[in-house]
Amino acid sequence: MPSEFLMKEYEMCFEQLRFYDTRQEELLKYMFTLTSAAAAAQFAVLQFLGKASTIFFNAQGFFCLVVFIATLLLYLMMLQNRLYFVFVTRQVNAVRKHLLETDAPAFGDNRMWLASDFPAFKWRSVHTFQMVGAVMISALFAAAAAFGCLRAVSCGCASVAAAIVFIVVGITEALGGALHLTRKGAWSADEATHQK
Repeated sequence: MPSEFLMKEYEMCFEQLRFYDTRQEELLKYMFTLTSAAAAAQFAVLQFLGKASTIFFNAQGFFCLVVFIATLLLYLMMLQNRLYFVFVTRQVNAVRKHLLETDAPAFGDNRMWLASDFPAFKWRSVHTFQMVGAVMISALFAAAAAFGCLRAVSCGCASVAAAIVFIVVGITEALGGALHLTRKGAWSADEATHQK
């Protein structure tokens, strides 16, 4: 007979697991909504003005900088969410494995996950693909902010500088996120969250 505590732990962790999975999708939807609205607003302002001017590029640079900061914060929330998702999944799998070994050893045809030592950063995870998309959107708005600011001061290299910003920001966010998940994901939940 499984202990009441472990059964309750399993149920609560499984509920928390679904919460983190749903939250990841909601963060991505929020990012798409925010950035789509921002792009539409810029297009509407450009249509209203009739042509791109210094005022438009000043406004675009500032507006895209604000959207970039928002997308960066959403990406950081996605990283944190992934880490919490992994810790809860490891706990669910550990409890499931323990219960199968102690309370149902005759059940040998398990079809669910039992591993509790998988990495937080996985190349082929859906969460990873979602975060790569978030990085690309964030880097795009960083590049648009740079482009707008440089065009406002009539810099002839605005396109090249924007492309460089896109690449640098994208690589920095992607590698920084992968490093964060790899490093923190190797720790226990207490170590990663509370440094204990």
